Amino acid sequence: MLKHEHIVELLETYSSEGMLYMVFEYMDGADLCFEIVKRAMSGFVYSEAVASHYMRQILEALLYCHENDIIHRDIKPHCVLLACKENSAPVKLGGFGVAIQLQDGELVNGGRIGTPHFMSPEVVERQPYGKPVDVWSAGVLLHILLSGTLPFYGTKERLYDAICQAKLHLNTTTWEGVSDHAKDLVRRMLTFDPNERITVKEALSHRWIKDRDKYASRTHLHSTVEEMRKMNARRKLKGAVLAAVSSPRWTSFYSDPTLDPYPELPADDDVCSTGAVSVVLDSLDDIQCLQECPVKDRDFLLSVLEDTQLHALLDLYDRIHSASVSPGRGGVAQDAVEIARDVVDLMRDYDDAMIPEVDELRDLLSEPHIRMKRTSIAKAEGEEEEEEGAQEEGEEKEEEKEEEDEEAVWKEKEEKTAVSVVGEGEGERRTEMRKLKTRMARL
Repeated sequence: MLKHEHIVELLETYSSEGMLYMVFEYMDGADLCFEIVKRAMSGFVYSEAVASHYMRQILEALLYCHENDIIHRDIKPHCVLLACKENSAPVKLGGFGVAIQLQDGELVNGGRIGTPHFMSPEVVERQPYGKPVDVWSAGVLLHILLSGTLPFYGTKERLYDAICQAKLHLNTTTWEGVSDHAKDLVRRMLTFDPNERITVKEALSHRWIKDRDKYASRTHLHSTVEEMRKMNARRKLKGAVLAAVSSPRWTSFYSDPTLDPYPELPADDDVCSTGAVSVVLDSLDDIQCLQECPVKDRDFLLSVLEDTQLHALLDLYDRIHSASVSPGRGGVAQDAVEIARDVVDLMRDYDDAMIPEVDELRDLLSEPHIRMKRTSIAKAEGEEEEEEGAQEEGEEKEEEKEEEDEEAVWKEKEEKTAVSVVGEGEGERRTEMRKLKTRMARL
């Protein structure tokens, strides 16, 4: 069991009904990137010195793991938490779900594992790998702490190609306020060759880490915080959308094989399921990549323009705009309108100026192939309400007709008996009785 001041402690384990439960110490703080932005927005200074302080604690946790022959294999912001909300809260490393223990010098035999943006080149290429993969992932995290952006971007194969090329762009406007010592550590941690890559112990001895008071700037990194804020917003948006479409409310209807499809649905090649949401989100990643791509990165731009995936995404948007795509098999769920409202409500929490993807996704939800379905459901609901209203109106007309018929009968009786009525008083009493009976019938 790992016990270190900068590692989330496993307190207890127990099993019940075939399930294994693990109890960890409670972390009152959020993940590191969210806490940095939150504190900066509250007026606290976020500088290189702060980033160096956080990175030193992360490296100390990694050194403890490597000394015990444990490879984390999935270092990312989600796994780096602050113990509490105090300014002096220590950083703790968690997320050991895919960690593995090896003998000293032993390597793992290939296979991609972990989070794609934080994978090392040897993992991407499915080569045997060891402890240097954690140094690479920590280097990606350091890149985020200093610039607020990921060093490598894209979706699927384009992302993997960028990682294997290992080309860093540390001369953009975001990096203008970052010292050369910090950039040097980033380069050494993100070295392509694992044999030449700096080790955790060497990183802790780097002057930017070891002597941060002298080599780490204390100037507030405003642009870094702003970029990190945008990145956090995109993370929250994607998580919210994926959580919404992954819920049973969304998937249960379309995954039920007993439901017969509507006959008016188009052919199978024109039908998309909720899996299309992932494709749309991936396309937004590609758009973000094009926005963040340095102008001088000619190779990347050429790869984008020549990539068939880009054309596939353009075809996807063309199909959406042409209303030739229909939601998944089985027609429209009864709660489809409510689900759409939930997704729209989730998007209202995000600022369009901060993340343009929100506005684009909102436009997609208002396109004909979705609006048509929502309109059809609303129309069906409206027709049902109109039918109920027409039924009530018909009942009222029948009651009025009965009253009119009853009044006509009374009038006919009065005309027949008028000759036998003696005195005006008797006729008036009969008239009053008729009116009273009519009023009672209406009640």
